[in-house]
Amino acid sequence: MGQMAGEKNRYDYLNVVLLALTEWAIFTFVFAVAGAWPAPDVNEGYYLAKARHSVNPEWCESDFFLQSGDAHGLFFLILGPLAASATLSTAAWVGRWAGWLALAVGFRHAIVQLSPSCLHRLFAITVFSLAARYTTMAGEWMIGGCEAKVFAWALVLGAWGESVRGRWAYAWLLSGAATAFHPLVGGWMMIAIGFVAIMQSMDRRVQTDWLNFRALSCVIAGLVLALCGVWPAMQISSGVAAGIREQAAAIYVVDRLPHHLLPGSFQESLVTRHLLAVIFCGVLYTALPYDSHRKRGLMIVLAAVLISCSGFVISLCEPFAPYFTYGLLRFYWFRLADGLVPLGLCVLLTHFLFLPQATRLGGPLCGRRSCLTALVLCFFAYDSIIQSRHWPLLANSFHPRSDKLVESASWSEVCQWVQKETPPAACFLTPRGAASFLWRAQRSEVVAWKNVPQDPISIVEWRDRVIDCFSYDGTIQNLARSTCSLGMARLNRVANTYNADFIIAPLKSFNAMPRQPRAMYRNKHYVVIEIPIDNPIE
Repeated sequence: MGQMAGEKNRYDYLNVVLLALTEWAIFTFVFAVAGAWPAPDVNEGYYLAKARHSVNPEWCESDFFLQSGDAHGLFFLILGPLAASATLSTAAWVGRWAGWLALAVGFRHAIVQLSPSCLHRLFAITVFSLAARYTTMAGEWMIGGCEAKVFAWALVLGAWGESVRGRWAYAWLLSGAATAFHPLVGGWMMIAIGFVAIMQSMDRRVQTDWLNFRALSCVIAGLVLALCGVWPAMQISSGVAAGIREQAAAIYVVDRLPHHLLPGSFQESLVTRHLLAVIFCGVLYTALPYDSHRKRGLMIVLAAVLISCSGFVISLCEPFAPYFTYGLLRFYWFRLADGLVPLGLCVLLTHFLFLPQATRLGGPLCGRRSCLTALVLCFFAYDSIIQSRHWPLLANSFHPRSDKLVESASWSEVCQWVQKETPPAACFLTPRGAASFLWRAQRSEVVAWKNVPQDPISIVEWRDRVIDCFSYDGTIQNLARSTCSLGMARLNRVANTYNADFIIAPLKSFNAMPRQPRAMYRNKHYVVIEIPIDNPIE
């Protein structure tokens, strides 16, 4: 009998493992459906170029951005060797699949306690994938390219799953690991978990035990892991004068990233969709019976929404205390809610549609649930068809999102020419909309709008470089597409100031020059010119 019981236990264990592996594979595929854009994706040129440079400092060694302070050391430590030894495209795809798999593992851990049925979890992942892309307010995303925050979000999902189980110490530990990858994604989750855990400990009806050795060990380990991410971020600002920090915060929040950080700059449609998602969560919650696991998870979501509301309140101080406001808003107060509201929505909607005790209302509601379920699945199918247009294996002509401000095909051609025909140590002036020059040409550039540094001194210098290279009137609001548009004397002066050897200019800007210099290379949309220019051709 004992042997038969042991064999049954092993059989059950294998079934559980097989089910988990199958769901991880399906969830990974769902994330890949939405995130499989041609490389480089929006931030991959930023992160993977930094990762390669961290291992091989001689690569593009004169590039201003690559020499600036690093705030994501753990990501560079893990991905750096791959980015330095393989092509950046290979590193991106390996990192993407690893990130999607990590998200799949984290998501399953988050919902498996709440959705014991495999079919329910499959429905939940479809809702989550849609909600994570269509209900964000401040432009946050977790399903996409290879960068540090994807892995941090995977750990945040795991931490949410531990919170659902009431294991606050383990949730704190996973949030600390997330903070090691990305100080802001994980850090806000640590704050939310700490707040909810304290609230739970004050409730006499809830039994919590924070004083045992294992829990205290997890808390301490979480703090140590978090310090691994927070300490480098703190060091890059250490010793910087207060005036520089204030100026850098204003540049970061107002000039460069208002669409993520400054509520007054958010798109009204995004804010509306996010608020509707929050309201819908509240409506669904009231229609569901009490469940302690679900309540704990949704308390974390509510804490994230409260953090977001705090960001809105802080933004109201901008007219009479701007630098104080910008200094606080640079910490991405809206990021956690952008990620967790879709998670709460997918859990609540799944419970409402599939749990028999979801509501006391009967009769016609069952038909309405079926209609709503079919509507969600149809929307997911339609969205998958739309996303398939940018899958690299099906649409080789689709352009990477990082090249949305340049003529992608011509830009790729000119970068290939630069990589083959110019010295590795050469430094370039590039068009203002270029975001993938480091990736494609593997040469240094004076400044790129996309590649804003993280440390205050470099942020201020970044703005100075942008104004020198592109500004008509000394402000960051009136910028040219190319330094060529500012005149020959200005072009030579900028090249001399920043030791630039060549400029890549849009053909329209080149043709508008009163005296056109000799072009070393020309295609349909771009030219390469060696600088300084001494004897332009009339």
